[in-house]
Amino acid sequence: MTELQAFILGLIQGLAEFLPISSSGHLTLGQMFFGLSDVPMTLDILLHLGTLLAVFVVYWKRIWNMIVHPIASELKYLILATIPAVLAALFLGDFIDRLFEGAYLGFSFLLTSFVLVLGEAVNRLRPRTSKHKQVNAVDAIVMGCMQAVAIAPGLSRSGSTICGGMFSGLSRKRAADFSFLMSIPAILGSAVLDLKDMYDEASAIGISFGTQFIERIVEMGGAIPVIIAVATAAISGFLAIKLMLKIVKKVGMRWFAVYTFLLGAFMIAYQMFFAA
Repeated sequence: MTELQAFILGLIQGLAEFLPISSSGHLTLGQMFFGLSDVPMTLDILLHLGTLLAVFVVYWKRIWNMIVHPIASELKYLILATIPAVLAALFLGDFIDRLFEGAYLGFSFLLTSFVLVLGEAVNRLRPRTSKHKQVNAVDAIVMGCMQAVAIAPGLSRSGSTICGGMFSGLSRKRAADFSFLMSIPAILGSAVLDLKDMYDEASAIGISFGTQFIERIVEMGGAIPVIIAVATAAISGFLAIKLMLKIVKKVGMRWFAVYTFLLGAFMIAYQMFFAA
């Protein structure tokens, strides 16, 4: 991975993590375009940690409130919303790994379009007086289930969870806020699992964890490209959160549905008629 490739992949991750277009799907496309099929999953984890930094910067007051007031705050709902994704990762791990090979990307992008259109339709049809701004247990469960489904690359996590919140009656803005907070345990959990895999792999071949980690960095092109990728993901992620919060207030997500539909249709056509 060159410095330019690292910058582009970091930019893709930062923007696509919070815009409802699927960061995992776009990262898979980017790696396929650059011919980086041998890049370890650790790169995805590090890029997600970059966007996690952006979440901490934007929502630091709310996060601090959850730390200081764990019972009275939304922390309990954040934990509840994380459970479905944990169960999906534990019981569907092998199936999820096959999805990341890229064969189903086009269909997943089309599914993202369907979810966004349905979410906007429900939000518009629901009377304003029936919407609420405080997250409750039902919101957390619905959004958590949508996050579990969105583990598949090409299916937007942010788009799915925001729409899940709108399905259960949350305002679009409040659903977006909680969706971005939900990325914290999701990203940290993925990072822990990847570190465990590295530790197990290092133990199996008789080397230290540190040596294994260094080898992963070398496989990704060295420390400089990795730093560029993570820093770019953090900065672009911060800008994407700010942009997305403005969009959900004034516009909605229908134009993102058009984009993911066109991208999905192109991917399916390409794989049917041009892929070897």
